[in-house]
Amino acid sequence: MKTLMLMASTLCVALVAVAGPPAVPATPAAVEDLVYTRTFTLQNGFEFDWSKERPLVTSGTLLVLKVDKALVLPRQQAEPVLYVGDHTAQRINSGYDSGYVIALVPGEVDLAKAPIWFGTPELPERIDAAKAKAERARAEAAGMKPFSAEKIAAASAKGGEQLNVASQYELLRGQVSDLIDEYSPQEAPLAETFRMPVTPRASE
Repeated sequence: MKTLMLMASTLCVALVAVAGPPAVPATPAAVEDLVYTRTFTLQNGFEFDWSKERPLVTSGTLLVLKVDKALVLPRQQAEPVLYVGDHTAQRINSGYDSGYVIALVPGEVDLAKAPIWFGTPELPERIDAAKAKAERARAEAAGMKPFSAEKIAAASAKGGEQLNVASQYELLRGQVSDLIDEYSPQEAPLAETFRMPVTPRASE
């Protein structure tokens, strides 16, 4: 699974070739819109690599966010980190060409109380709970607020009922790939990568 994710990450970076990338935009910076939200559960959890604590993920929320493309430009350096409340969120796709990011938030999150924003450029795997809370305090001081109840309800209606699947692989090859096809079709190769069959190793 990690090999598959590495391949997907490489594809994301390869989608945009930039000579002399522009400066990283100022942060904290709010996302432009909440388009879709759907909770999920997994029978078999996976280790969340997008935070220092690396928790085991057995449930979470998928989001589709409309974003400022400048914030998600692939760079060979630390990039603005996506936060949802007190959590770092996994940006599954680049979103640079489409302006839409599919994100995964581990565990439970109350979107009515959780602002969604891009914080200080960093590597997510270096961010612990204390750092995430400090970034949230900074964002709220800058005016970042949760989306309205009406916006959350509309995004939840698009997502529908909770998704229950066996594993991270099934989540990526199914719902996540479908979301890429719908909201970021420019990244079709990424969805194709997620849909590739995984061959068990001889030792397993």
